[in-house]
Amino acid sequence: MRRLVLQMQTSVDGRVASDDGESWQVWGWGDEWPWDESLKRDFNATFATVGCILLSRPMVEQGYLDHWMRMAKVLQADPHGSFARRIGEVEKVVLSDTLTASRWKRTTIARGPLVEAVGALKRAGAGDIICFGGVGFASSLVAAGVVDEYQFYVNPTAVGSGESIFRTTTPLRLLGSTSYDCGIVVSRYTHAGAN
Repeated sequence: MRRLVLQMQTSVDGRVASDDGESWQVWGWGDEWPWDESLKRDFNATFATVGCILLSRPMVEQGYLDHWMRMAKVLQADPHGSFARRIGEVEKVVLSDTLTASRWKRTTIARGPLVEAVGALKRAGAGDIICFGGVGFASSLVAAGVVDEYQFYVNPTAVGSGESIFRTTTPLRLLGSTSYDCGIVVSRYTHAGAN
């Protein structure tokens, strides 16, 4: 059975979105990519294990796939740009009960209760399922108990107030943590007591 990996950029005070809407991420997914070489290499290594990308409806409707198809061309000559091409290549699933059809390449719509839909994805195919979405979607996955690994890209900024993906106390176990020259620390967790 494959794993669901929730990858989120966070602030040092654990926020995934700030109340004031100001930009605080070292890389906000634009054309300029100020991560250091080691982080870029490790990010691509993570994407090499991905067999499916799980997306929220708002994220895909706001242009996530269109953006990365464009960035695959922008980063074509960049030795670290393979993750952008991988986004286009792998299976993508959007969880939605409101979309009637997919208009994106290699993208399907999954319907029904969250736990059942994610369970079916975990039982099908190979490679990790990596999840991208906003705070509401991520919080729903956390609350449903379907996340196997959390990958937090902790940016060197405290935002003071904002949203978290956790709504209750959630004991976690550290799997590993790596700091990078650009100031980001990537920390990987699973649930306490998980194998």
